[in-house]
Amino acid sequence: MPAFKSEVALIKHEVLREVARLALGGELAAKVDRLPRALTDSGITRYRCCVYKERAVLAERIKLALGFSPREVDPEERLGETVTQRLAGHRPAAPVIDIIETACDRCPIDRYMVTDACRGCVAHYCVNACPKKAISIVGRRAYIDQEQCAECGRCSQACHFHAIVEVIRPCERSCPVKAIKPGPNRNSVIDTALCTACGTCVTACPFGAISDKSQLVEVIGWLEAGERVVAAFAPALAGQFGPRVNMGQVLATLKEAGFSATAEVACGADQVAKEEAREFSERVAAEGWLASSCCPAFVALIKRHYPDLADHISRTPSPMVTLARRLKEEDPKCRVVFIGPCVAKKEEALAPGSGVDAVLTFAELAAFLDAKGLDPAQAGAPAGPVKGASPWGRGFAVSGGVAAALQAELTAQGAAVELKPVRAGGLEECKRYLTLARAGKLPGNFLEGMACIGGCVGGPAALVEAAQGAQAVEKFRHA
Repeated sequence: MPAFKSEVALIKHEVLREVARLALGGELAAKVDRLPRALTDSGITRYRCCVYKERAVLAERIKLALGFSPREVDPEERLGETVTQRLAGHRPAAPVIDIIETACDRCPIDRYMVTDACRGCVAHYCVNACPKKAISIVGRRAYIDQEQCAECGRCSQACHFHAIVEVIRPCERSCPVKAIKPGPNRNSVIDTALCTACGTCVTACPFGAISDKSQLVEVIGWLEAGERVVAAFAPALAGQFGPRVNMGQVLATLKEAGFSATAEVACGADQVAKEEAREFSERVAAEGWLASSCCPAFVALIKRHYPDLADHISRTPSPMVTLARRLKEEDPKCRVVFIGPCVAKKEEALAPGSGVDAVLTFAELAAFLDAKGLDPAQAGAPAGPVKGASPWGRGFAVSGGVAAALQAELTAQGAAVELKPVRAGGLEECKRYLTLARAGKLPGNFLEGMACIGGCVGGPAALVEAAQGAQAVEKFRHA
């Protein structure tokens, strides 16, 4: 079992693992109603005000594990009824990220607060700085009238003791597109029209109130039915189960878990590099610059927040879609399951013609293998290299990898056009460069946008830190 980044990640793992165990044992419908109690009896009882709220939150997590948003199911409906009446043939629909209202702590939403560091000074800089006259001195201490406060922050900047602090909910602070805001009942809500499904809020919420729908039970059903299921793994899989576990062991474990075959998404990346190089050569002279299409959250950022720049997005499909379509051409009846660190891929896979039947994150894969009693570290696969994609295709997993592969392919094709790449890691940086592009000031002609800092290795469902994942990918590239 991997080391977890937080207690929230551990709880999610335990829920997914137990749901997977019931599904593997054919007991999901019969025993799922008892699962919240079983989980609290096993130790998940120390986080909420009482065991009953803990069980209510766990029940909502189980719905997400089954592929349903809590708001898609009647709150009075028992989990067993959801399994027997809704699960067969169900495929999660967008949006894939939602908020568990029961788990949301309804964090304080007063933007500026006076702390005990206030000295009741004589200068009263805060009072004089406030344009709304919302600050007064009460009992030799600053007091903010929240009804009058315009949340401009001038008082905080003016205080020499830094006694007035800005308080922003972790989920709201983490969202680079301002899609999360306080709702009418002080609970956080997601504006789906703005959300890019990047998943930063999923890891940012300290209460684990934000999560994504899973297709794990659906995939287990295909495996148990003996269908041909292909595990299309992202190159970021390298190193996710520890530095001593090689890719041969991981792929052997996937076979042992029931997958009929494995396929490198990096092979799709190699094809993308070839096609995108040709596209770049044809389009850049007339259009000025091209944006990469590999990261679905980056593509969503452009389409939803910079629609006037959407024509600059590369028309070449992502490596996941490119590989999935090829696999479907070879065997139309196979099930293609993408395995990666990305939540946004779940929404990309839902698009018609994607070729992807399901998406499992690394976190979901770890829970599934745990439920099966499989540990890649114990697999007896040879330590030799995994043959398949090129080092350039595998490099798509790290920031700068797409641009490097594009440059290599342009050179191989003898293209006359010069590549001037701009690498943007994280949606905040992507926004900055897109703003420059909108003003005609992009310092290059190819914008490689990745929603996660460090690239895919920094994805919200990665099991290890981005730096560790990048080192493993670099080793895998040259294996």
